[in-house]
Amino acid sequence: MRINWGLAVGIAGLGTLMGVYGGAAQAASTTQVSTQALETLHPAMQQQLSYGSRGHWVMTLQADLALLGYKQVGPMDGSFGPKTESGVKAFQTANHLPVTGVANPVTWQDILSGFHLVPSYNGATTPTVNSTVTGSNGVKLTKVPNTAKTIDGRPVLDTYHMIATAYGPSLKDNYPYGPVDAFGQPLQAGMIAVDPSVIPLKSTVYVQGYQDASLPSGGFLGHAMDTGGAIQGHRIDIFMNAGAQTVSNFGVQPVTVYVLGK
Repeated sequence: MRINWGLAVGIAGLGTLMGVYGGAAQAASTTQVSTQALETLHPAMQQQLSYGSRGHWVMTLQADLALLGYKQVGPMDGSFGPKTESGVKAFQTANHLPVTGVANPVTWQDILSGFHLVPSYNGATTPTVNSTVTGSNGVKLTKVPNTAKTIDGRPVLDTYHMIATAYGPSLKDNYPYGPVDAFGQPLQAGMIAVDPSVIPLKSTVYVQGYQDASLPSGGFLGHAMDTGGAIQGHRIDIFMNAGAQTVSNFGVQPVTVYVLGK
């Protein structure tokens, strides 16, 4: 079971990330917020991605554009090539932005507005997300439209953009219960800790968008079997059966979580 006093290792700015992914969009819907102000808060808006860029932020960009209907973006492989550039240009054209093919802060702002995370660049809200849930901390959380119908033969019930951290089998990560899940079963690869008010325990999930050589490339099928005091709202914790340094190296990453049916 996950330690209940927060993260096993301190990560600067996590409270800010949680606030942005949870409540900031609600406040932004009634108050005009500058791109510069949002850039200091939202991690995606601090990324300037262009042809040749690589990494998990490129994969996040690809996943977001695909969810918004820009299929020309190509596979979610973390490599910004001609297909990704084409998708960015198509998005910029459709949203009346300068067509540069570069995912700059203004482009990110309009992408994120499609998920009701921030207001759009011109102050309007893009009506893309059609439902919310309320997490255990009282913050309303947005669901992403289910553009994927099935994964591994299972229907997609809900889709969320979330912030992921990782934990390992050490006593430090699991004090005082030891390396067991919320049901007392030994922790195994593929298990994640969740806020049960957002993702029900024992749910089958598919997690993608991270970049870590110790986890399956492209994503993994897993189960929501654990909880933790710091795991609230748009937060998950991924169990890694690995040493402390490998777990720490995961850091804080944006992911997309698909909740699957039977």
